[in-house]
Amino acid sequence: MKAKWRRFGQVGMVLLAGVAGGLLARMQTPLVNVHAQERFSGITNCVMAVPMSWGDFKGSSEYGLAFQDENGIVRFVLHPSCGSVNSPAQPPPPPIDLEIQRR
Repeated sequence: MKAKWRRFGQVGMVLLAGVAGGLLARMQTPLVNVHAQERFSGITNCVMAVPMSWGDFKGSSEYGLAFQDENGIVRFVLHPSCGSVNSPAQPPPPPIDLEIQRR
């Protein structure tokens, strides 16, 4: 009979330690909620303009931003130049870092 009470006490202590640890962990780590921006604020730090002749944006990789035109030419821009769309002196399109042509 004494062995049963000892076993019951051990299980109870383990459960109590687990609950106490869970409560302490909950109190130590704050809940972080990330919300997407609902509206575009219109304020940006970097705006890059590319010619329409470069075609559609296809994605990005370690080579940079990729654009492909209707002829199959793929252009990569690794270091885009930042400017402002609203400025009267718009910067020229960024130089092409890599161009792949199909022949």
